[in-house]
Amino acid sequence: MDRSEPISLPPSAVASGVIALPAELGIEAASDLHRELIAHVDDPTPIVLDAGEVARIHTAALQLFCLFCRDRRTQGYRTDWRAPSNALRAAAALLGVTTLLNMSQEAH
Repeated sequence: MDRSEPISLPPSAVASGVIALPAELGIEAASDLHRELIAHVDDPTPIVLDAGEVARIHTAALQLFCLFCRDRRTQGYRTDWRAPSNALRAAAALLGVTTLLNMSQEAH
């Protein structure tokens, strides 16, 4: 991948409270992911992170998800996961953040 190409979530990535996450959440995607999440951190609508396609995730992206989930929880807003991929689950478990992310074993 040419690093000069901007990485961004497609405009249709958010529909009715669902944020569809791309397969590649490497460090190069962190800035765009941050912009996407910050736009929804104060949204009282329940947000669903559709993570079934995530094949690669960098620690920076996991940190952004941790902050997003924490900040929304502090405000009393609900954030759920839809079909978190094995790659995402493994990375979250490795870093010990499954509880912070509210990513239960049952969330398939």
